[in-house]
Amino acid sequence: MRGIVSTLKRVFLILDENLSFQNHLPSLASLTAFESAARHLSFLKAADELGRTPSAISHSVRTLEAQLDVQLFLRVGRTVQLTEVGLVYCDAVRGTLRTLEKATQAARRSSNRDCVTISALPFFTSTVLLPNLAKFEATNPGLELKIETSNSFADILNGEADIALRFGEKNAKGLMCEPLLNVSGLPVASQQYLERSPELTCPDDLAHHDLIHDRPQQGSWKRWLERNGVQAQSTSNYLMLDSILSAIDAAENGHGIMLAMDPLIRLHPSFGNRLFPLLSNSESLSLAYNFVCQEKHWETPRIQKAYRWLKDCAAAALQMVEQQVVSASS
Repeated sequence: MRGIVSTLKRVFLILDENLSFQNHLPSLASLTAFESAARHLSFLKAADELGRTPSAISHSVRTLEAQLDVQLFLRVGRTVQLTEVGLVYCDAVRGTLRTLEKATQAARRSSNRDCVTISALPFFTSTVLLPNLAKFEATNPGLELKIETSNSFADILNGEADIALRFGEKNAKGLMCEPLLNVSGLPVASQQYLERSPELTCPDDLAHHDLIHDRPQQGSWKRWLERNGVQAQSTSNYLMLDSILSAIDAAENGHGIMLAMDPLIRLHPSFGNRLFPLLSNSESLSLAYNFVCQEKHWETPRIQKAYRWLKDCAAAALQMVEQQVVSASS
């Protein structure tokens, strides 16, 4: 251990405040090549990821090792392994690269104050936001809108987006969370699935059915079942998918029952045609779909403009659902 510490002291001499960063820090190309090769334990996979040749990755790593005067990898045949020093150095490099990436994203966004970036689930984007884009452009001239669709959570505090539209986030320090609209769980399935499946007249019957889960709403089925007095452990047949849209496709094709977001699911073209609501007398669990931004940015004009537009989007979606209900009943 003492030897490793001694070696690391030599490695981190490059960070001595008396040295010039420009002359003594490794190049970004060398660090990214090292981090990728360390993560994959393969120069070939690192080359594929970074769009470089394996020989270029190997050259960058050797240059880095020569600059640090330490061995970062053990080369055994066609495989590579990190040395003890390499493991420690890799953790430091990876953390630094992540910090630099987040800072770069934040700087890019802060340099353009006439732009607002929204991170939203693909399903919410397609059903609520896209139909109202023209209104944003008409009412906010000069303000550029960027919508990034993702099934993962954007890191708002570190500048990955200005606004996130998600469930939860209410207790996160430094974030402002405002509800946009309430949604509730609604089981839906295709006629194809129902015709070949056991009888379904009450929530307890779900123990004999295939349940479709999606990661953006992970845990929703468990909460819905508990709300209706059903032990989640008793429903062992399930399919886990990465997105709400994938879950809808699976339900349309008869692979099971999906817990959809009501009323948003009613705006999907398949509702009433290929997907049908089930267990209408069950107890529903209502959740808020939230607008999330940094507290310190809440009152800025561009965030307020985006918030007003998003509120209008939610109201327009609810109005569309009401019109469909009226049309269906007339």
